[in-house]
Amino acid sequence: MKHLLFIFLFVSLSVQAKVTLPAIYSDGMVLQRNQPIHIWGQADPKEKIQILFAEQKQTVKADSKGYWEVNLKALETGGPYQLQIIGKENPISIKDILIGDVWLCSGQSNMQWVVNNVTNAEVEKKNANYPQIRTLNIPRRMELSPKDTISATWLVCSPENVGRFSGVAYFFAKKVYEETNIPIGIINSSWGGTIVETWTSLEAANTLPQKRLDRYNKNEKLFPPTEYLTRKNKEAKRNDYPSLVYNAMIHPLLSFSIKGVLWYQGENNVGNAEPYTDWLTCMIGDWRNRWNSELPFYIIQLPNFDSINKKPLWAEMRDAQSKVLAVPGTHLIVTSDLGDPYDLHPRNKQEVGMRAALQALHYEYGYSDIVSESPMFE
Repeated sequence: MKHLLFIFLFVSLSVQAKVTLPAIYSDGMVLQRNQPIHIWGQADPKEKIQILFAEQKQTVKADSKGYWEVNLKALETGGPYQLQIIGKENPISIKDILIGDVWLCSGQSNMQWVVNNVTNAEVEKKNANYPQIRTLNIPRRMELSPKDTISATWLVCSPENVGRFSGVAYFFAKKVYEETNIPIGIINSSWGGTIVETWTSLEAANTLPQKRLDRYNKNEKLFPPTEYLTRKNKEAKRNDYPSLVYNAMIHPLLSFSIKGVLWYQGENNVGNAEPYTDWLTCMIGDWRNRWNSELPFYIIQLPNFDSINKKPLWAEMRDAQSKVLAVPGTHLIVTSDLGDPYDLHPRNKQEVGMRAALQALHYEYGYSDIVSESPMFE
């Protein structure tokens, strides 16, 4: 037994001694240009770590819990670079890093919809030779409290890989890259069937008027999810309470600088459109605050799935989405002419991505002569 205990302690100490990085730092990653580059990880308490990247060299000391972080100087578009992390036990080397623009593409199933399932998928995949476009697909999960880590690695765009890219995100990135020649990173954090509330942090949700919270806690602010679920005597599902998906799929990304956000969501809030404007406005403000940046938000409006119904529930949601334009730095991509009244998931993601890209090129990349605005109802 003593020998087994010794072996266990030896293995534990050996594992603990290794310098580690979050999985988001992996071969083929894209880092945001013109913003300080934040690198962090774990090591032994008080261990010294050396960071080498793009002719920059820094040494940092882990704190009493083994956490360390460093901010490197901002860089212009370029690469590929190599990142080296050197601790006392193990060196880490991350290769093929590009400096470009990183876009967070989030929402539910129409954002999640992959290139494998779009119109003319085989042709699109055959022609997808864009090694300077990469994606990070965030695992779909929920958590009762905010988490700092995820398990995901970057994929380089190729005919073999692109089938797993979000269709909307890929066609957006493809157009932006073709026009600007700037490397594009896509962080695809989307989950079909989710409501806007679950993407909103608990702290932000509690800033909303009480009438928006009464469906969860009547006449009270929101409890922590664990307490709420205990009171309800139920196990959590992703839409049961605000913050559950945010905790697992957005919070771990906050230390990673991004250019802006594409948001394609609302299908699961159909039938409850009136509160949606407040919830999405709240979520946008919260994400901007947590990234400490006035991130541009490109909101993709719902298509015309319900146009044959007598009750225009999807039209009501489109109206709620358009009202969010009162928030500065938000833009609307109209898709009501692109949908299919019989299919919740229209397969023409090419045009949706194109329209989003035209707006981004106009507002973020200085292409002022591009006609980018969709027709707007007056």
